[in-house]
Amino acid sequence: MTSTISAGNGTGTTTPLTVLSPYSASWASRNVIHALIGGGIAVSLVTPDPRSGVLELLYGTAAEAYQAIALHREETAFTLIEDDPSHVSMTYVVDGELSVRLDPETLILWIASIGFQEVIP
Repeated sequence: MTSTISAGNGTGTTTPLTVLSPYSASWASRNVIHALIGGGIAVSLVTPDPRSGVLELLYGTAAEAYQAIALHREETAFTLIEDDPSHVSMTYVVDGELSVRLDPETLILWIASIGFQEVIP
């Protein structure tokens, strides 16, 4: 699995060792359900938002993980290119928290967590 993340404003790239599994994302429904005065409901159907979630990126050093956080503090969109599985690839903006922590399983590797909202380029 090879991952590369590029900043849309050209300020840099980051290449984690991997996007940690399980990769997870969700799609928020935007349907509106109206309670009717006489009983029952009416529904306004709306396409769900693009996926959102948290990317957990694994790095070999703390310096690399902190560099990934610094890159994600830029005011820009980012492009994640993932070769396997390719459906993880996307363009996104930061949404939510950015954090760094020592990997509790190895106590050597570092994890940068990035809250994201996919955007349609």
